[in-house]
Amino acid sequence: MNAPTSHSTGNEMTQEITDIDGEELDGLIQRVQEATEHNLALSPQDCQVLLKALKTLAALQERLSDNDITLHKLRKLVGMVRSSETMDTLLGQGGKTNKKRGQKRPKPRSTKPGAPVKPKVTQHKLDGLSKGDLCRECQQGKLYKYEPATMLRISGQSPFVPEQHVMERLRCNACGQYFTAKLPSEVVEDGEPGQMYGYSARSLMALHKFFAGAPYYRQESIQALMGVKLTASTVFDQTELVANSLQPVYKVLAQNAANAVHYYLDDTGNRILNQVPVEKPQRNSDKHRLRSGVYSSGLVASLADGHNIVLYQTNIGHAGEFIDETLSQRRSCHPPPLLMSDALSSNRPSLGYEVQHCLCNSHGRRQFAEVLNQFPEEVEQVLKWYGEIWRYDDEARELRLNAERRLAWHEKHSLPVMKQIRDWGEAELANGNVEENSSLGKAVSYFNKHYEGLTAFCRIEGAQLDNNRAEQALKLVARNRKNAMFHKTQAGASIADVVMSMIATSAEAGINVLDYFNTLQRLQSEVRAAPERFLPWNYQSHI
Repeated sequence: MNAPTSHSTGNEMTQEITDIDGEELDGLIQRVQEATEHNLALSPQDCQVLLKALKTLAALQERLSDNDITLHKLRKLVGMVRSSETMDTLLGQGGKTNKKRGQKRPKPRSTKPGAPVKPKVTQHKLDGLSKGDLCRECQQGKLYKYEPATMLRISGQSPFVPEQHVMERLRCNACGQYFTAKLPSEVVEDGEPGQMYGYSARSLMALHKFFAGAPYYRQESIQALMGVKLTASTVFDQTELVANSLQPVYKVLAQNAANAVHYYLDDTGNRILNQVPVEKPQRNSDKHRLRSGVYSSGLVASLADGHNIVLYQTNIGHAGEFIDETLSQRRSCHPPPLLMSDALSSNRPSLGYEVQHCLCNSHGRRQFAEVLNQFPEEVEQVLKWYGEIWRYDDEARELRLNAERRLAWHEKHSLPVMKQIRDWGEAELANGNVEENSSLGKAVSYFNKHYEGLTAFCRIEGAQLDNNRAEQALKLVARNRKNAMFHKTQAGASIADVVMSMIATSAEAGINVLDYFNTLQRLQSEVRAAPERFLPWNYQSHI
């Protein structure tokens, strides 16, 4: 997964492809024609739209001249089709493909909802009436307890509400001793004396930023609409305090992740404005080179006890360097882990760490899906075969097969289909029906070249079919990148890594993230002393 990039032409940099509204473009064409006929000047707004259209055209011409773009990719770039890769989207609603067997399995949603928040219960007493009183209506019967009437009301308010606490004080006129009213327990638990922003407010600021995708400046503006003054710099400062409270637990999670049995790994482009190029060792070589590309790497580590840890790292470095750092802390007594990723060499360990590398079949399938328009009959058959494989994986999940039986299931049902795809591709290349350098030939070559890795789920116990878990985890990064566009400093990026890692891991554990963050802040000294007691799945037993 990569961030949108610009494309260079000569010494100038053209912008990425921009969507232009059809009505806006039609109006511009009409005004340009009128200006040409009557020798008139265009308005600055029209010139801006025209400049966007020209830059978009330049970018498209450059991509086409590089011969690295298919018709399917081109249609996605210009907004003619959605990015979905299901058979219905690829073939259109009128396609004859069996939807259940031919489409890519949708990415599963999390089956671990957070702990539900119980509503606050408020009792309303009857005024002037009590049990045993004479009925006001008939003046004969007596009243008795009956099932109460109930109503659930959900109200809204600003996320951050200022509250001034005024504590009554008395003073002795003899000794001068002060006596001050105590604050309610809920106020004391939400922050230390003299602390303006409570733990709950800080946690919400962090969640709004790194889960809801609300940048610091947007939180400032929305609070201004509600009459609460809150600057973007204040939100950042309070979020940094949250990250400092989470840091001890984050380090323990990173250590535990080093001993996982299975990893999902991927990365996506990002930006750090103040980051300067750095000299780093070249992978698989003793040489060094100057590097400037910033990436956010996502790692989902499955532990032997069934818990999942999600970690992020944003810096000048690829996912392969992230897994190198993780495996450097691994205990030698553990067997080589399973590593699921795409086929890029940048996603592989390079420091001699032994892993069982599995490759993502979603990427293998995508190679064919992107050339469907050029080779509809051939590719449709491949997508049907892949649809069968995902159906077998769904059935194995529905049958709740353990790792050993699941491996036997795929070896019996899915491996013959994978061999069928390989044999078909080899035959098409051998008899000349498919040109090796064509887009379909490259898709076939990709599948055949990485066949061992793509069929790992049929040969290795516990190996998975695709890398969708890592791509789902990176949605948090993509959401923040889409809304905030960049990090200003490496320090800000590291804060994001800590907070997002804790959010994603807590969501995997199915806990109330707001309550968890508040607890880690309230018990900071205990957390620093024994962070392993405050992991998302065991913290409630220690409070």
